Amino acid sequence: MHEEIESPGPKIEIDDVVKLELEFNLNLPEDYKEFLLKFNGGLPWLDEYVVDGFYEEYCGIQVLYGIGREIQSSCLDYNIKAYRERINNDLIPIGCSGTNDAICLAIKGNSYGSVYFWDLVKECGKDCPDNLYVISDSFAGFLRKLTKFDD
Repeated sequence: MHEEIESPGPKIEIDDVVKLELEFNLNLPEDYKEFLLKFNGGLPWLDEYVVDGFYEEYCGIQVLYGIGREIQSSCLDYNIKAYRERINNDLIPIGCSGTNDAICLAIKGNSYGSVYFWDLVKECGKDCPDNLYVISDSFAGFLRKLTKFDD
């Protein structure tokens, strides 16, 4: 797991994760739960990633959400509520890109555990896949893909 996280959230326990899962009827992947328990969101030092098929060369991370973080817009529950009418029911937002697009996690369906980039500029409806791009087939895989590109 990625070990360099800036601004991690407050320490949480498994009960906090279970409470979130029950509140939103979620079944979070184990690698993502492990990240929440260890860091509770934050900003990975290696914060850039390639999104295949997306028009930008690479994307960055503004923040990965957590539970009970100091800034409300950096909290999972806040973002799940904010996007639930706009996002596919198989996905939850788990972070924000540097361009205010969403980083999403598949929480059910055939792509369970996969991480997506959701291009909000081209938002086309709740069940429209035209603005979703696969980043990785797992959260741990997503963390392994993070890098720093030379400007």
